[in-house]
Amino acid sequence: MSLRVGKICQSEMAIHNRKVVLGTNDASSDASRISLGSRHSTRFTFHEVLQRQILKAQEMRAQFHVYDYVCGESMDVTPKPITVTLDRRPHPLLERRALQRIGDDSESFRSLRSGTSSLVRGKSGRALGIKMSIDDIIIGIGSDRLFFQLHGSTLSLPSFSSDESSSETDDTTDLISQMTIHQLPFISVRLTKTHLFQLYNQLSITAMKNTDDGEAVEKDNRTYDYLTIGRGRVRRRSDAECQTLMTLKKSRDINTTTVTTTNTGTFVSYYEMYDTYEVLDKFRSSWEIKYDFDKNERNRIQKLTLEEQFPAISRLRAFDLATMIVMRVLAGNEHGEAQKRFRKMNCVDRMVKKIDYNYSLDPLFVIYPFATDVRRAVCDISFCYSNSDILAVAYGIYSYSAAKLPKTGVVCVWSIKNPCDPERYFYYDYPVGSVEFSPYRSTLLAIGLYDGTVQVRDLTSAHGPLVAVSERSTSPGVDPVLAIKWIQQPKSDESHDIDPILSLSQDGSVTKFNIINSPYLVGFKQALLERVEGTPEGIPFKEPPSVEHQANRRPQGLCITKHPLEKDIFYVLTDEGCLHKCSTNYQNLYLELVKTHVGAVNSMDFSPWSPKLFLTCGNDWCIRIWMDGILTPLITLKNLFGPYQWAAWSRTHSTIIIGLNRKHLEIWDIRRTILKPMSTSFLESSFNTTAKFSLDGYCIAIGNEKGNVHICAFDGMPFPSYFQYDTLEKAIHKALISNNDLLIELKSVGYFGYPNKGFVMPP
Repeated sequence: MSLRVGKICQSEMAIHNRKVVLGTNDASSDASRISLGSRHSTRFTFHEVLQRQILKAQEMRAQFHVYDYVCGESMDVTPKPITVTLDRRPHPLLERRALQRIGDDSESFRSLRSGTSSLVRGKSGRALGIKMSIDDIIIGIGSDRLFFQLHGSTLSLPSFSSDESSSETDDTTDLISQMTIHQLPFISVRLTKTHLFQLYNQLSITAMKNTDDGEAVEKDNRTYDYLTIGRGRVRRRSDAECQTLMTLKKSRDINTTTVTTTNTGTFVSYYEMYDTYEVLDKFRSSWEIKYDFDKNERNRIQKLTLEEQFPAISRLRAFDLATMIVMRVLAGNEHGEAQKRFRKMNCVDRMVKKIDYNYSLDPLFVIYPFATDVRRAVCDISFCYSNSDILAVAYGIYSYSAAKLPKTGVVCVWSIKNPCDPERYFYYDYPVGSVEFSPYRSTLLAIGLYDGTVQVRDLTSAHGPLVAVSERSTSPGVDPVLAIKWIQQPKSDESHDIDPILSLSQDGSVTKFNIINSPYLVGFKQALLERVEGTPEGIPFKEPPSVEHQANRRPQGLCITKHPLEKDIFYVLTDEGCLHKCSTNYQNLYLELVKTHVGAVNSMDFSPWSPKLFLTCGNDWCIRIWMDGILTPLITLKNLFGPYQWAAWSRTHSTIIIGLNRKHLEIWDIRRTILKPMSTSFLESSFNTTAKFSLDGYCIAIGNEKGNVHICAFDGMPFPSYFQYDTLEKAIHKALISNNDLLIELKSVGYFGYPNKGFVMPP
């Protein structure tokens, strides 16, 4: 698209008693002669003549329109008239009165012409040779002086006496009609489409920390903070509009390159195929040696009868591996869609036009108990920290209200690829109380039994020996082990290769086990809980009547939780409703004691967006949200169905809390309301026992007393906010709007999130 502005149509014009003579630079040309009239003649400037021509040109331009096709649609892109109102005085070189009075004699005219020509020659270094702004040019459009300077004094406008012949009027009309756009003092403007010119762009860079690129990025961030929120912002500056008001950060998960796939032909020679099969033969031979499937074993099986061959083959490790692979393939036919949903392959699109936020659960599949000879309850669930498809389930005794209590226990390691049969299973002569994968060595699994024994197994071998087991001489406890946690070994302590274990027994004793180069664990007492005397800090409660002799000298330990940042801090929950804050650096000492519930406190979980914000649930039918340093609960969520067995913060939404009671699973959103849950889900008639989030937080595993494990995905959830910490802080302040004293105390804490408002998975 192009447009030329300023073209004047040719038309005739009659000017009475006026004459315009056009001259050229050629000295030999006769047109360069200028006729001067009488001194008393009437003067008429060229500005008035051009003004008439401009009006005619604008009228003609108004009849034309310019159209352009954008995305298949015709759009009117006709340039609009430019109206500029300037209050500035004209440039001294462009004043009209410089030419309004010119002497009658030729010497005055020659001096004027020579002065103008010398001005042009003296200042012809760039462009027109005159340093003027665009405003000066716009103001001077149509003036005689500008015409002289732009055209090298090729046009002169003398005047004549009134007694000149009227035939000169026709000559004037002919001369005006012969003028072209290059001879008139107009500015030609050409409008064309151009590419987008980028003036400034600040890229978002993600780099590894403790590297040269990472240090450069951190230095740039410090400079930016200094100039925006630091002392550097107090400087001379001007306000300007911009699109981005704050720095938006991306996680490494979404900062990936696009993967493109294409179909291409490939040539494979015989030599490449030969080398490939040679490698397979070597791998097959090593595979047979590893699983004792050599020629001698095959020869021994071939000598057996048909009735004896099948039991012999079923005992081979290679047969177990082959069966596991075939079962995974068959299970994919039935649970293929559920497996995709678990892997977040069928998530809700953010661009969907209609969605209902109903905070519901989508049942994917049910993992039924492997051994059905005795009914065993699900006591504990643990997901592998390096592979979210693998989870370990402990089967044993959860509640003593069952009609028949099991005397044995089982630990099964399931894979989402095959929810029908376990990948590993271990039988025990006693019920199993707890199980926990190591977050530091993902192949190790710690198991706590009801006879007080703690075992560590390596899951890479299905039939291998134990890594270590507790010894009665070093760990004389005989009460059930209800909770197990792996703790990170200090960097200064390199005496042991594997990180130690903390186990909590039902008698209130906490034991620390070290794994050494021995088949036995080395354990010693870390803490021994005592019953609370007096009135502890926390919620107000009515003291029970005094009893001369307690049935148990010590409180019953129910759960153990680690601090997300301080590796030596852990919390012990008891049936008295108290929270004991302990440290691995101090034995048999409490750092803090808080009364959190009237009944037993069953679970505790830190917020993934704050190391100071945590929640507890107990048998008083309440979920309470606490702030570290404030001994009064910030928010209390009450249930109408029964005590809470388990509760935790959502791993995907900062304001959503999941609570599990005997019959239902509840989803709370404190950003919307704290009076009732957003949804209540019923799974089956059997009582619920415990639950555990998957590693990504989009799915949850729920166990019950029948031994079933329900794998469910969260459906109908609102899209997570980009600034999760800000949303959490606003929701808590909104919930405390009616409690001014507590709100002031909370604001005195200040910022209570992780550095840079980050996310840390609770341990």
